[in-house]
Amino acid sequence: MSISNYVTPGVYVTQSGTSLTTVANNNLNIAIVADQPTQGSSTDTFYNVVSASGITVGQLTTPMVNTTYTGTYTAFSGFTVTWVSGNTTSGTTATSGVNFNVSTNGAFTSITTSGITGVPISGTVSVTYGHFWGAYGTYSNFNALTSTVGPAISGTTILNPATLAAQFAFQNGASTVSVMPVARLAGSGTAQTSDWTRVFTASGSTASDPTYLTNLPGVDVIVPLYGFINASGTVVASGSGTVVSGINSYLASQQNYGVLQRAFVGADGTSNQITSSGLQTLASGFNNARVSLSYPSVINYNPGFNATTGLSTASFNIPGYYVAAALAGLFTGQPSVATPITNKIVNGLNAIPNQISDIDAATNYLPYGVTVIRQKRDGNFWVYQGLTTVSNPTWVTQEISLSAIGDALAKQVKSDLVNSQLVGGPLTNVTSAAVLGTVQATLTNQVSKGLIQAYQNLSLALNPATPTTVNITFQYAPTYPINYIQVTMSLNTQTGAVVTQNAQSNFVVY
Repeated sequence: MSISNYVTPGVYVTQSGTSLTTVANNNLNIAIVADQPTQGSSTDTFYNVVSASGITVGQLTTPMVNTTYTGTYTAFSGFTVTWVSGNTTSGTTATSGVNFNVSTNGAFTSITTSGITGVPISGTVSVTYGHFWGAYGTYSNFNALTSTVGPAISGTTILNPATLAAQFAFQNGASTVSVMPVARLAGSGTAQTSDWTRVFTASGSTASDPTYLTNLPGVDVIVPLYGFINASGTVVASGSGTVVSGINSYLASQQNYGVLQRAFVGADGTSNQITSSGLQTLASGFNNARVSLSYPSVINYNPGFNATTGLSTASFNIPGYYVAAALAGLFTGQPSVATPITNKIVNGLNAIPNQISDIDAATNYLPYGVTVIRQKRDGNFWVYQGLTTVSNPTWVTQEISLSAIGDALAKQVKSDLVNSQLVGGPLTNVTSAAVLGTVQATLTNQVSKGLIQAYQNLSLALNPATPTTVNITFQYAPTYPINYIQVTMSLNTQTGAVVTQNAQSNFVVY
């Protein structure tokens, strides 16, 4: 008989209250989730193929496919199959469904002989195919990504969405970026809603299937390159089966497993104008302290000089989710999570079409949890305040940096306790003191680093219900951001002397 509610031995850190966001430091990994186009080609060669129908020739190394789906995996295109009979290479291209079938087997795509009649296959089979899975993986610099999948832009056409998003992330301080292509399993030339929601599915995913985001290792921040609007231009922000609900469920599930992640999202206003009410609806649809929604929803981008022609490329408008990628890079690029992205400069942007006013931002966007970027008179693009989309926010839940501190501290406490190897040891007075001492050392270290300002009421107690559990509790004071400086001045004509100055002071008002 199994143990009811069995839990694997280990260190579990639970946060009380609402401090919910990822651990921010310059080692964070941003996962760009994108519907990638067909890229390049891959070739696999299989040997000892017999002349018979129904024989599995081999499994393609890319693209990868889930075992629960059958049929052609639309991530690849342009199959060319050639075979060798004796010493002669056939010049005939094999036809899917005639000479071979494409099916799934495990986590990969399989080639199986089918209806072999006039042209027997023997010896060697070479399969060349285009695919969009080439960008999958983790990169520490932008050049490594472009050398793998090619450039982001050609003229005014975005060739590789993930590459362009990674460029914005790296420009704004990211040190690590991963690319997660969306598996096109709905049978369309572009990823459908069901394809997007499947990426964020936690239940049912398997470790052998890399098409689930849960199996991409080391992810801290997620940027889905998804527009959140339907064909008519209406914002789709709630309801079962939407990408919004998929992201929310994913983040909640990951948190339950102790994986603290957050997302930066942005709408696509390139074809349809996203109004303030539309963004308010989208923010309320998320209502999540782990999600930050960016504005503007469309940005003007200038790729700069063409390396081949030496000519300047014309600027053009791109979706707002690239702004989210820039904000994610800015977030991960800060020296500490105690440093907010509020009042920071965002790099890589050219202009904001139809920019809103300060009053509009303060009235219709910021109070609803939208993180607004605005171009000021100095030409730079400034972040008003780094916010989350949580509804009815408090001064703690609305601020990204404050909730990030909680996650950073939780991660460090867990890491130090795991590294102490106290789990699995005997429960004695000595080991209990070692547990308490380990946590105290962690807290003291984080105070010295400025992550938190103080802690109190650190205590240890044995759990009476489960005597193999040690409970540690404490409270901490985070390092608060400076969001406001209030200056009060008054005129006093009764003191001081009037002095005539020859020099005139110049005041510039921004």
